[in-house]
Amino acid sequence: MLALFAINLSIAQTIHREFKLKKGEEYQRQVLIRSNSLLQRGSQKLNLSTYSDVTKVYKVNSDNNGRETVSITINKILDSINALGQKVVFDSEKRPDPNSYIQMSLLQMIGRTAVVSVDEDGKILAVQKQLPADDTLLAFTGIQGENLIRGNSLDFRIDLPLGPTLKKGYAWTDSTAMTVSKFTVYAVNSRTTTITYSTTDLSGNLNSRINGVVLLDNGSGLVLKRSTQSVSTGYELVKGVIYTATRRAATTEICYKITTPER
Repeated sequence: MLALFAINLSIAQTIHREFKLKKGEEYQRQVLIRSNSLLQRGSQKLNLSTYSDVTKVYKVNSDNNGRETVSITINKILDSINALGQKVVFDSEKRPDPNSYIQMSLLQMIGRTAVVSVDEDGKILAVQKQLPADDTLLAFTGIQGENLIRGNSLDFRIDLPLGPTLKKGYAWTDSTAMTVSKFTVYAVNSRTTTITYSTTDLSGNLNSRINGVVLLDNGSGLVLKRSTQSVSTGYELVKGVIYTATRRAATTEICYKITTPER
């Protein structure tokens, strides 16, 4: 299944703001995803609808070498799956069904923590500890995994240039060998910047078309809200069997700072 596209809004040859992470800061990020998928192999079809609501806390610490680290902990999961006329609902604040593999597997994710070393701007220098997660389980339940790769930025921060470049109507394109993204500044005021974007991603088993809008805090680079609509087509490998796949998904992400370090 499609992982949520993490947009890169850095613009070359510009002066950037200094978004410095500080020890003691904590951020809460909530990601809601609704999706409908169709897997097909010959006359065999599987319709799958999912809803997931995952809350994570990002806490800034420091290691023995004085480098900034960020611990990422899953605090809450609400997930529902509807397939083959059966519905499974998991709520981490309620007692799970001990006979349900899905519910017990999701329960194991609660309280688990990933740890990454980052620079002051939130770019990942090293991954010290990944979240133990089954990619097949995440795909089946519609839950978005953490994209923790060296060189990536943390998903809740975006680097924007400083100065008059980002004014309403400004547009640019960011492309790689397999992806093309087009961005447009929709609105700017003293506190926030709103950017719309569209992406074509051919990098995975599923070719994806994504449209989205992101609301950024100008002072911190924090992604206050991000919404996307995506359509993906291609194939999925399920227990060694290849299925053609189509997926439509709508995602809403909300983030805010919950703790500010003492001065």
